[in-house]
Amino acid sequence: MTVSAVAYYALQASHHKDLVEALRKQHMRKRRHLHHPEDRYASLQIESSFVNPFEAWHTPSWKDDALYWLKRSWQSTFSGLPDTKDLDEAFPLHRPDFDRIFSSVGSASQSCVDSEGSTSLQTTFTWLGQSTCLITLDGLMILTDPVFDDALVFHKRARSLPCKLDAFVDKVDIVLISHDHADEHVVKQLGDSVTWYVPLGLRDWFVGCGVENVIELDWWQEVRHKERPEVIIASVPSMHSSGRWSFKKNQALWSNFVVRAKDESFFFCGASGYDKDLFKAIGKVYAPLTLAALPIGGYMPRNVKKALHMDPAEALRTHHHLGCPRLSIGINWGTFVSSSTEPIMEPRSALAQTLQKHPLPSPPSPEQLHESTLTTTPASPSSSSPTSLSSLSSSVKDDHKRKYHVNRTNSTTEFITVSLGETICVANLGDDSCNPTS
Repeated sequence: MTVSAVAYYALQASHHKDLVEALRKQHMRKRRHLHHPEDRYASLQIESSFVNPFEAWHTPSWKDDALYWLKRSWQSTFSGLPDTKDLDEAFPLHRPDFDRIFSSVGSASQSCVDSEGSTSLQTTFTWLGQSTCLITLDGLMILTDPVFDDALVFHKRARSLPCKLDAFVDKVDIVLISHDHADEHVVKQLGDSVTWYVPLGLRDWFVGCGVENVIELDWWQEVRHKERPEVIIASVPSMHSSGRWSFKKNQALWSNFVVRAKDESFFFCGASGYDKDLFKAIGKVYAPLTLAALPIGGYMPRNVKKALHMDPAEALRTHHHLGCPRLSIGINWGTFVSSSTEPIMEPRSALAQTLQKHPLPSPPSPEQLHESTLTTTPASPSSSSPTSLSSLSSSVKDDHKRKYHVNRTNSTTEFITVSLGETICVANLGDDSCNPTS
């Protein structure tokens, strides 16, 4: 291909990019008067690609992008990593507390005794690296963005896995996928034994892997988990992108998730840039939250990464916008030698420094956030899904507006980081009997 041909196609691509951006901004102007989050922050497609309908979104200039990737190509793969011994001391690996995890799955009679002598089903959190988390909530085991390979796309693992999938593969009930970086080996290993909740446009890929127990969700769409209809899975907006290759860029949606059980709830943000109004809207609808997994890494350089990955200070602001969950845990850092340029341990230290400057207050009461009864209208199942949602999960189909009754108020709120494999009992975080190693 001649230089003139390359220049021609580059110019065409630039014009197309400018046209898509102009259309995106036009749609956003039309939405500014809308008051309901489900309308203002509905998913948006232009031509065949999804785009971000957020004020904070921006696409890096071709010059910034080119300089960034040129710099990365000259850097050593493991440059900036601490010595292995120092890394082991500062960031140790733990084997997950599977006794505690397994005792929190399946039977509601297996519970943790709190400081007042009453019993409640354990909510546990174990970070397995990057955005891969293992959660038990109301007797269900939830796995998020499972990646167990030694590399993520082209990025090598800087820290070993705390455990293999085989250690708990037969206990998993639900898998949440935030965007299309799924580990194909894990998908095939778990198969149809679990229910996969994925963003719009991803189901066909799973079917191609031989997996059909997949619920595809648009933003603000909610379904009841088939095996436990009282548990609601909600897909909510994220500011990110999808597609590993440019010719398939943004063909599928990207999402955050809320899992709401009777008394506890979990917010999962696998990867997202920061938009104040977006996270305030999510908090208004779904607070109070028991547990939140918020990304704190992959944010440098800011002129390239800002719209895709929040930094630790933005993650702390997100914690506030969500109504101060009982516990937020920083994820998406310290695992792979990624395309971002911050040192591997910087996200943890940056979050600690931010918390020193801006300590967390007592969380707001439900009355300060909104009325004690939250009212939302469930979105209609997507007609683009090749299999009816009703055949896989019972959808929320109340004729009238559904009401969530707030049964609890967070008495404390924390934002922490944990070591890989460390298991935290969320509901009794300050109780050493529930967290003997904390």
